[in-house]
Amino acid sequence: MKTNRNVFVIAQKEFADNVWSPKFITLLLTFTVIVFSKSYIAGIGAEDNIFSGRFLDIGQIIALFLPFMGITLGFDAMSKERERGSLNVLLTHPLYRDTIITGKTLGAMVTLAMVVFVATITVLGALFATSGAELSSLVLNRFLIFAILTYLFLSIFVAFGILGSIVTKNATKSLIYNIVIWLILCIAFGMIVATASSIATGEKPLDLSNNDHFLEVNAVVQKLSPDHHYAMTVSGRPSFSWLGVSSERPNVKGISDTEHTLEQWWYEFWPNVVVLIATPAFLTIMAFMAFLRQDISKDMR
Repeated sequence: MKTNRNVFVIAQKEFADNVWSPKFITLLLTFTVIVFSKSYIAGIGAEDNIFSGRFLDIGQIIALFLPFMGITLGFDAMSKERERGSLNVLLTHPLYRDTIITGKTLGAMVTLAMVVFVATITVLGALFATSGAELSSLVLNRFLIFAILTYLFLSIFVAFGILGSIVTKNATKSLIYNIVIWLILCIAFGMIVATASSIATGEKPLDLSNNDHFLEVNAVVQKLSPDHHYAMTVSGRPSFSWLGVSSERPNVKGISDTEHTLEQWWYEFWPNVVVLIATPAFLTIMAFMAFLRQDISKDMR
């Protein structure tokens, strides 16, 4: 019981540190303005259906840029404690290592939930204010699922950040490594995979009359990126990154496809949802194992 209380105390402190951090406030305001702008434009073209028009642009903006917000919540979770010397202080108290890492992770994930909530409310507000569409249970249900998918996707990068803060010596290196991961997985992955698949198959991506093998290989490799699974569940597209193409042609165009039921959406994309759940869980377990096995005595010298 006392252990659980200690976890929540650490989580509360982590949440407060994140929320009142100038870098967090600046990034949150910046991303909110960007999301609002895209949502406003999408709402103007949506008329009575807010899932039409340029709604996919909203998902793309979130997939490309909000992972950086996830990284900022985790990249210095443990490294900042080393640099301040507070990790040593924490360990001199009756606290177990798993209590510390659990509290840190919980605090970051709660902060992420707030970020997703702000982003979702911003999108909803801008779309309804400009489109004149009516609020309905169908819209709310799909936006709730959209928010959950977004949370799962961004939590992958929070987990990457926390893992990086454990295995690196300082926050700067952790940030650099995580930015590289973000740029590869979210920005350049489609281009990298397209180039590699083209070299492997000898087919050109733009040769529509002779690129079936290229598209098949590309479709398999695309699944290595969390961006693929988020893009599929949200829009039915293979990727939001540059040159993200695939031979996959799902019947349901993501959660925004109101011509199909949620049951049909689930039947089509449940493997992608499982990946979005399993990936942050796996990375979090890796972070726990790395921290529990780490020689912290070096930090005490």
